[in-house]
Amino acid sequence: MQHCQNTVYATDLHCCDCGEALEQKRQMHTVEELNPDLLAEVKHYSPQACTITGVVKSMYYYKRRYKTNNDDMLYGYWWLEVEDKHGHIHEFSVDAEKEVIANLQKGNVITAFQPSPLTLNYRIANNDAIKVVKNNRFMPIVIVHFADQQYRSWDSSINRAYTGGTVLWLVLGFITFLVMLFAAKLEFVPALLATLPVAIGVFIAEHKYHKKAEAKKEAHYDAILAATDVMLSTSQNQLGYHMLARLPSKSDVICISCQQRISKDAAHCYCCGVKQHVEPVASVLADDEQSTENQTVSAERKAESHLVKPTTIADLEHAIMGEYSLDYKTNYVHKNVWARNEKGTIRHRAVLGKVLDKAQSAHANETRETVTTTETTTTYRGGNYVGTDVTERVQVYRNRSTTLKGEIMLETASGEPYIFKAGEDLLGSVDVGDWVYYAYSDVETQRYSKYFREYAVNVSKDIKYDYSSVKRFGMVHGFNRMVMLGLTSIGLAWYLDPQDFYPLVNALVPDAGIELLDQYPQVVEHLDGFPVVVFIVLSVVTGLWGFMYSLANGTRLKRSVKKLESTITKFSKEYGNILERIKKLN
Repeated sequence: MQHCQNTVYATDLHCCDCGEALEQKRQMHTVEELNPDLLAEVKHYSPQACTITGVVKSMYYYKRRYKTNNDDMLYGYWWLEVEDKHGHIHEFSVDAEKEVIANLQKGNVITAFQPSPLTLNYRIANNDAIKVVKNNRFMPIVIVHFADQQYRSWDSSINRAYTGGTVLWLVLGFITFLVMLFAAKLEFVPALLATLPVAIGVFIAEHKYHKKAEAKKEAHYDAILAATDVMLSTSQNQLGYHMLARLPSKSDVICISCQQRISKDAAHCYCCGVKQHVEPVASVLADDEQSTENQTVSAERKAESHLVKPTTIADLEHAIMGEYSLDYKTNYVHKNVWARNEKGTIRHRAVLGKVLDKAQSAHANETRETVTTTETTTTYRGGNYVGTDVTERVQVYRNRSTTLKGEIMLETASGEPYIFKAGEDLLGSVDVGDWVYYAYSDVETQRYSKYFREYAVNVSKDIKYDYSSVKRFGMVHGFNRMVMLGLTSIGLAWYLDPQDFYPLVNALVPDAGIELLDQYPQVVEHLDGFPVVVFIVLSVVTGLWGFMYSLANGTRLKRSVKKLESTITKFSKEYGNILERIKKLN
């Protein structure tokens, strides 16, 4: 679809060439509009079958837990907000552990297919997710549409297997036999003969029922499979979503009228239709003054065009990014009492950027443990041994965990992308195009490498994340040595006698001290405790020494991170203003 030889997008309200309001809009379609009989066969078995075709507007990763005495199972899901062609938002969950869904991103065009109503019954695992997830609706089949290829995610709940079995005949037969035996007062054989026709009749009827039900289940599954194959053959172009909106560009500018983001080359805003260049001011230069009414102008008007070009989006974005970004290193020496000092550097960085891309994948790990318990019961009657019963009890314990791992790429003020491994909380709630403020401290010494997320917030969604501070950095050296010294001192005190220490005392203590010791025989009698006393004194001295070093190390860390904390504080105070500036750019 074109107007003035320019391509018209579905979100355009005006022609970007002439500014005329568009009466005819580009149409988008659903898979059911392109294939009116798509769900006819499926609805024959499940009238509530439905599809949703639209654009992913937001994604949020969360978990659900199934827990019993024996099981503790975690499952990962994406909570999606999908906008259809009418602008309606549909919210539901999909399985995050499927490979196709793991790489799903904001802006993708999908068709979610629910062959029959399905809900998630396991409880949501964390409180933050409870505030976001609004219902238990689950879409087991998802088709992701691209220009040249489609991908499908299929949940195991949609399958061909039939689980029904013929057991009713056995239950009714047993009940009938008891009625004949006790109520009708029949003998065992007549009661059994009277029961057989009932059991056989119920078995035949039940077998026919389950056979029909199994055939119906397989036919339903085949209909679902056929409908999904049609969806898989439907491209983004056929749906009309390939021209939904212009892709953002670094050369985009702000409309001089409605302040919306538009292409640099657009002569008129396709949102409000206003022309984007200020008309030139013409300066008229005349060689001779006008003497008579019929006198012709001897000098032609010469116009100098001064086109006022709006500032590009890239310039505005980079200005905001640079204002709150920071990157520096400091040298650091960590003093230790029982080990050599650790020398290294601490890198501090704060990045305000826009998410260019993210790579993510969900990993599930399930373990199963079988525990066999043996119980022995010995029976006595009248004091005489009767027998022993041994009972074995087998229990199976299952544990399942699921994690989301991946990387986020941020656009920065310098133009160089910043890629980092994001935590599950950040990775699971950020979308491409979101603005993120991320600050960290990275300690690198000869033997240690420690990473601290100092601050993190999704500005676009106003989500703040947990953080830690480099001021908590510490290391334990010499603990094993202290333990060995303590054990050695106790061993010496236990093994040696007091007189074994006399030569040592005579060599170390002056004569005046020895005369003083002679006045306290109880001390001399316990000279074997001398190693323990030495260890206690040494522990107190090194403890005070270590405390002083701890204060010094803490001071160095505070001094190192002070500049980063100032930048974070500035960002926090101006957060509201930053949010408004970013909204105008989007």
